[in-house]
Amino acid sequence: MNDVFLKALPVLQKLTTAGFEAYFVGGSVRDYLLNRPISDVDIATSAFPEEVKEIFQSTYDTGIAHGTVTVRENKECYEVTTFRTEGTYEDFRRPSEVTFIRSLEEDLLRRDFTMNAIAMDENFKLHDPFSGQLAIQNKEIKAVGKASERFHEDALRMMRAVRFLSQLDFQLDKETETALTNQIALLQHTSVERITVEWIKMIKGQAVKRAIDLLLKVEMETYLPGFKGEKSALMEFASWNWEKRTTETAIWLGLVIAVKPSNITAFLKAWKLPNKTIQLVNKAYEAALNMKETWLTEELYHAQEAVFLLVNEINNIRGQSDKEDELKKAYELLPIHSKKDLAITGADLLKWTGENAGPWVKETLDKVECQVLLGKINNEKNQIKRWLGYHEE
Repeated sequence: MNDVFLKALPVLQKLTTAGFEAYFVGGSVRDYLLNRPISDVDIATSAFPEEVKEIFQSTYDTGIAHGTVTVRENKECYEVTTFRTEGTYEDFRRPSEVTFIRSLEEDLLRRDFTMNAIAMDENFKLHDPFSGQLAIQNKEIKAVGKASERFHEDALRMMRAVRFLSQLDFQLDKETETALTNQIALLQHTSVERITVEWIKMIKGQAVKRAIDLLLKVEMETYLPGFKGEKSALMEFASWNWEKRTTETAIWLGLVIAVKPSNITAFLKAWKLPNKTIQLVNKAYEAALNMKETWLTEELYHAQEAVFLLVNEINNIRGQSDKEDELKKAYELLPIHSKKDLAITGADLLKWTGENAGPWVKETLDKVECQVLLGKINNEKNQIKRWLGYHEE
């Protein structure tokens, strides 16, 4: 049995010893059956939140309104969630009310796909009321109950379906795909932040091309930031070798290259990306547009390492040769890597000339920077001073 489950087993045992049911549920059980890596576990129980808090010495009310209590056991934290049913979904995401229950099957009924509605007890016996194991065997993504109801409850489940297709290289069963097609407009009610998380996970999957093909088939792109009318661009994006991706930022640079938005910053802000990512993508896009077959010394210097490595990564993804080692070596051999590396400062110029500060200081430092970078003068204070025409001290 997987060590992650064994380590968390005392949590289940304490709950069952106290007279309650307790199970490992969700993605950890699915990934165990698929022999995929498991990072953490979710635990579901018939114990109500206050009962959970009585059983464990150290607890935190991390989501108690929805039945989730975080317990600390053997120096590890685990989320323990009470079995529950949910009322009507008024905003296509959150239920109007949550009711705590004692039934495992009713709790599993509210989950999205059958492969995620399998529970495992303390003896590692599987409880699978909706045939999730069969769906896994058939490599099928099948909604629990009626797909249309599951998507209406939380519209993000439609994007999760496409994400799972990419991650697992599965396919949607007929009813689930039909509901996805018919209800795709509900996605407009989902927050961009949640969509962004699913998009990144999808691109990291092993079947990106198939996932984007399905995304375009059901016209999901219409409801994703900046993608409306960009089917051709997304088809091009999907055709690249995304298995060669090493950074998340490459995903966004690739999108910008494919879609070519008129305002890159606005396009990326629509996805709620951090400013640091937006700035890096802007710089890398400009460098990618202007660079030739090889990087010039000045281009490497002004791009800086993060930019030229990102440009090299997307070029590699697009089928061009990987020059990372070559670029790193060339960058390391540069005489300076920023103006701060110069052997002189503005203070030196003021001292040597006796003049007042002004724009001339920056202009002079820029000239020195260029000459040092191109190897025309050494980055040594007295040599720079001589080059500038000042007498040595």
